[in-house]
Amino acid sequence: MARVKKSRSMRGKLGKTGSKEMMKEQNKARKSSSTRRFVTKKAKERKEQAHKKLERLGLLPEKEAGAAPVRPRRFVFVKPVDEKAEQAKSDLLEASTADTDSEDLSLDELLSAFTEQK
Repeated sequence: MARVKKSRSMRGKLGKTGSKEMMKEQNKARKSSSTRRFVTKKAKERKEQAHKKLERLGLLPEKEAGAAPVRPRRFVFVKPVDEKAEQAKSDLLEASTADTDSEDLSLDELLSAFTEQK
């Protein structure tokens, strides 16, 4: 059976049913419909491939080295300071430093004590 050449005329596209106006409406509906996942995926892959090729050929424009600014967090929990606990800590620190100062010898005293023994 011989193949029949496909008609490029409007009548061939429409077939026996439908009209030019109906075909226009169908085209509008097709264009306005949301893109399918496959279409967007392929478009993304083509873009990546073109980008890689430009990079390989060295035709890619130089990208600025500026890093993305760090976005401050909106809500940051700051623990409230307990004044009584802070006061107790500072008192303990003062007491411990006062005791050690009297007991510990200075560096010069230690060095002189070692040299005297010899």
